[in-house]
Amino acid sequence: MILRDGLAWVGLNARTVLLGGLIVVPFLPGTEGALTPALPVLVALLLALAVARLDLSEILSALATPRVLLPILAAILLFQPLAGLGLHSFGLGLGLAPGFLLILAGFAAAPPLSSAPNIALMLGYDARLALLVTLTGTFLSPLMVPATLWLVGGSPLLDPQEIALKVSAMLFGGLLLGSLIRRTTGPARIARNAPVFDGIAALVMLTFLFPLLDGVLAQVQADPARALALALLALVLNIGSNLLLRQGMRMVTDRATAGAGGLLMGNRNLSVLLAALPHDPTFSLFVGVSQIPIYVTPLVFSLLDGHRTPCLPSSES
Repeated sequence: MILRDGLAWVGLNARTVLLGGLIVVPFLPGTEGALTPALPVLVALLLALAVARLDLSEILSALATPRVLLPILAAILLFQPLAGLGLHSFGLGLGLAPGFLLILAGFAAAPPLSSAPNIALMLGYDARLALLVTLTGTFLSPLMVPATLWLVGGSPLLDPQEIALKVSAMLFGGLLLGSLIRRTTGPARIARNAPVFDGIAALVMLTFLFPLLDGVLAQVQADPARALALALLALVLNIGSNLLLRQGMRMVTDRATAGAGGLLMGNRNLSVLLAALPHDPTFSLFVGVSQIPIYVTPLVFSLLDGHRTPCLPSSES
């Protein structure tokens, strides 16, 4: 009872908890990469928590429907290469260094963030849409990541097979675990304990910070100007693209759908690239500071939404 109440409290205060973790974790002792191998497990766990709260069979049935699948495929297949080429060309025009050019292309090449469905649930957005696009984008990432980076002429050392194996293990592991949780716990009980699941998801997201921010403080202290420039770039790419697509979609659809679309646009799973690309110090630091907009997203957009009470995912409302 105490544990459940504690998790529920974390879930109800997830926006503040995530922001607090973002502030505190960089100042904790580093692990020297000891937690990095846990990243795939954490990705699978976050996906499992989202799958457990939604009807996976209904979602997969919807994904098999051409009316649903074709627009999602078109958005991913067109967005990633064109956005990557556009951002890379824009960076070239500004005379940016190679590390910054890799960031611009990598942002477009990366699939949607694994925690996007969880954040959508916290904010009352269309979690079903978020999971549909996240699953599809993740499935396609072994193809789209190398193709997008190849289009801009970078990363010849990229190993598509390595990406495919890692992504497949995370994806199917999350699907199986989420289905097991839903079957053993039951949809009704899960729905009654939504704040508890929000709390667990928030704690998993906090755990992500330890490997992703490991050593970031030392890099910031070594070159504050570069760190500030990367942090501002992360804010523009994440929050800026989120708001841009969100406002555009509001002209043709409802708040929950537009919110999910903006969330997927701004939050990209750069850890996939971090694990697969040759080490680049600028890109590595960017992945660290890019956690700032990701972890303030629930708070920022709950304020923009006027603290609306989250609704059920559209498939269950």
